Amino acid sequence: MQSEIADMQDILDFRSDMEDSLSWRLHEFMALKNLLREDNKIPIVKILTVMLYAHFEGFFKDCLECYIQYINSIDLDLKNFSDALITASLNREYAAFEDINRKCKELTTTPPAEAFLHKYHRRWELTQKLTSDYLNRHIRIDEHIINTKSNLDYGVLQENFYILGLDYNYFFNKQHTITKLVRLRNAVAHGSQKDPLDFVQFEKMEKEILEIMEELILYLFTFCSEKKYLKF
Repeated sequence: MQSEIADMQDILDFRSDMEDSLSWRLHEFMALKNLLREDNKIPIVKILTVMLYAHFEGFFKDCLECYIQYINSIDLDLKNFSDALITASLNREYAAFEDINRKCKELTTTPPAEAFLHKYHRRWELTQKLTSDYLNRHIRIDEHIINTKSNLDYGVLQENFYILGLDYNYFFNKQHTITKLVRLRNAVAHGSQKDPLDFVQFEKMEKEILEIMEELILYLFTFCSEKKYLKF
């Protein structure tokens, strides 16, 4: 019973952390938006577009970091989690295997030149890890596995969801809005958006982006509440 109460508190704290991230971002964004005046509304829309994207990307990263922290806090062995999360937890080991610059220095005084032997050596190291008690240890995912690439379009969002075992098609119906925001932000930030942005159209896009941010909290909270991160 005490364990269940602790688990519930952990997941409520997880949601609270995401909501705190959304709250301060909304406060800052709305404070800037309230500076609008009828005579300067057009130029400031460009500033709001850049700010909206910055908070969208930052919030997305915050939520996924909260998700990883929550997963890492679960008192279960790695083998109990989904294959996606096991793979994420083994990210360092797989990266070492894929690093073609890592050479075998164990066969002879002068390491062999044959590329296959170096590759086989990395395979051996990976096998040693996988046949050890690694899967009986607690899960540990490095938050640096998240990569928004400073250009969080729909494809990048999908990549991050896929890596963390989330439904990478969850925001399929929102991809047009996300793509529109990214393109406008890039055009403004790179100085190629000469024409003013329509304020009414901006507010429509703003509303849709904020809805996505709120929906992200609900999705991750529900995903974890239903323990969809486990292997079934």
